[in-house]
Amino acid sequence: LAPQPGSAIMWFRSDLRLADNPALSHAAQYEAVIPVYIWAPEDEGDMAPRGAAEVWLKESLLALDRSLRAMGSALVLRRATTSAQDELLRLVWETGASAVCLNRRAEPALAARDFRVQARLRRKGTAVHTFAAAHLHEP
Repeated sequence: LAPQPGSAIMWFRSDLRLADNPALSHAAQYEAVIPVYIWAPEDEGDMAPRGAAEVWLKESLLALDRSLRAMGSALVLRRATTSAQDELLRLVWETGASAVCLNRRAEPALAARDFRVQARLRRKGTAVHTFAAAHLHEP
């Protein structure tokens, strides 16, 4: 099969793995994959990583970047200045990505944010592909 034209942003969030990652598998069908993690603790409110969870996140991001580099890629790390939504839209504009792939989050506030992000991306003509990756059955 020929790859889909254009590039896809793979938006990593809590799914910091290459194996068994349906969003990444879909993104890999494009000519190019842009792996991205956006640090936006304000978006997560009380659920933002702190203490040991923040250390785990940092180490997991480093491990993900090492794995990507071993495959000839690299993780794009961004700190959201306003929100993850705005930073993701900025990345789509900067890279010219034709699609964004992500695994859905189940937390109500983050699911609502993701719905808003998807709507804005689609209005701007960017394809959005979402997948269930963290649960056997979605809530």
